[in-house]
Amino acid sequence: MASTAGFIISSSCQNNVIDDRHWLAWAYPPLAVPYFVYDVYAMYLCHLCRAQVKGHAPGAPAPPRAAAAFLRQELLMVLHHLAMVLVCFPVLWRQGKGDFFLGCLLMAELSTPFVCLGKVLILVRGGPECPQSVPNVPKPKKPRKNPTKNGPKMGKSRKNPVKIP
Repeated sequence: MASTAGFIISSSCQNNVIDDRHWLAWAYPPLAVPYFVYDVYAMYLCHLCRAQVKGHAPGAPAPPRAAAAFLRQELLMVLHHLAMVLVCFPVLWRQGKGDFFLGCLLMAELSTPFVCLGKVLILVRGGPECPQSVPNVPKPKKPRKNPTKNGPKMGKSRKNPVKIP
């Protein structure tokens, strides 16, 4: 939804990228700000669950330690969400300017489904980041060594090989 709104906003600002306006640039933030705040909170909860599943913490980790670990691991994503909420969305700060750039930043959300798909594929394949793979999905088999690499085998006994004239 954010990427669609971003495309609509950006494509409508064609003459002057600073001063051109679109109604969606001021109508969309009241919907997007709660989503971005919720998204950071949901990522934090996933981080806590992941730490418990991997056995890094016997119980719930202390909130300051868990938050610090989360920020170390997801710093860029948190900064992205904070920048969108605190800098890009406040219409009063922008004073009606820069709708084009707001639309461009919203189009960056187009990558979200592909990131999620990558995480799902890691779960299905049972990658190294995943402590448990999805049940009933066969893992890829390791390739077998080629038995004819050192020549053809001649049966069990090699003492009397058959000689061909």
